[in-house]
Amino acid sequence: HAQGPDSIVAWDIAADKRTEVLRDDNTDPTPIYIGGILHGMRLMDGRPRSVFFDEQSKIAKLHRKLEKAFNGQQVVVTSTTKDGGLALVYAWSDRNPGDYYVFDTVNNKAEHLLSSSDWIDPEKTASTRAVSFKARDGLEIQGYLTVPANTEAKNAPLILLTHGGPFGLYDTWGYQQEAQMLAAHGYAVLQVNFRGSGNHGLAFRQAGKREWGGKMQDDITDATKWAIQQGIADPKRICLYGASYGGYASL
Repeated sequence: HAQGPDSIVAWDIAADKRTEVLRDDNTDPTPIYIGGILHGMRLMDGRPRSVFFDEQSKIAKLHRKLEKAFNGQQVVVTSTTKDGGLALVYAWSDRNPGDYYVFDTVNNKAEHLLSSSDWIDPEKTASTRAVSFKARDGLEIQGYLTVPANTEAKNAPLILLTHGGPFGLYDTWGYQQEAQMLAAHGYAVLQVNFRGSGNHGLAFRQAGKREWGGKMQDDITDATKWAIQQGIADPKRICLYGASYGGYASL
């Protein structure tokens, strides 16, 4: 679309008729495929959430059941047996790198299979929350703030962790290794989805064209000023860090 996020459209080939099925107010949809079948979309507007085309379908009901069972975590059904009796489930969060379970859909029992990083204790990791602010030209910018475990970020040393790309890529809510490492050493970490990043439609991506060192950099600067104004960051202890485009922006 010329403005706003991407949408999902059903196309009746015989009648050449298009019908919009799903469109969020500011976030691009990511398909949810299970067994090669498209069941719904995942939307990353802050914390991820799932939308199913048919909320009464077996997959949708299973997913909602798992969301309640794994409270506070995100769940992904990676596959099921043909009869739907068993499902392989991946559960993860901002503090948990992720665990795999075999879920018995008949008896509602989950058996832990393996952890993606079993040396990580989620009870000792840092939490991440979605943030947003207005850039100097009024464009809304979203990002994520990670703070050291069991603390509130007040006048803290701050690291701006800038993603690469820059076009189309974007930071998401979840367990991020570099942010966790830095938070474990006492830093607050701010990740910014500056203009040019993905997940907010074509116009938002194109707003970064020819703006390397320009408005894209202003967004990162405005994020820093926002963190200072909010009392999160100590203005005398701020660092920029990243790789690929993130390295360019930091320099």
